[in-house]
Amino acid sequence: MDPTSPAPAWRTSAFARLAWGTTLILAPRRVLRRWGRASGLAVGTLRVLGVRHLAQAAVTLRRPVPVVLVAGAAADLLHASTALALAAVDRRQRRIALRDAAIAGGWAVLDLCAARRPRRR
Repeated sequence: MDPTSPAPAWRTSAFARLAWGTTLILAPRRVLRRWGRASGLAVGTLRVLGVRHLAQAAVTLRRPVPVVLVAGAAADLLHASTALALAAVDRRQRRIALRDAAIAGGWAVLDLCAARRPRRR
């Protein structure tokens, strides 16, 4: 691969996911302050979500094949759907839940696009 060519989509997505997961683990209150209330439950939830993102990125970097990328996208779509359900039933959490759903949907789109591209090593 030419060193000046862009990185494959799966690699870019995985490293961005590593950064996001690390942020959620190390600075959940900072993220929550921008989006809404930083309750103890919300902080803990973001930390668990951060661990999930790190695990998903590690698996993707270890085995960047379409089935892994599609499975990751499925996890993100499930996450987005639960966030949308929360937005529908809890008015106080609606704003943060909708943002969370949008982010999860974005991760799913990135992984699905990467799964469709030919793999280069």
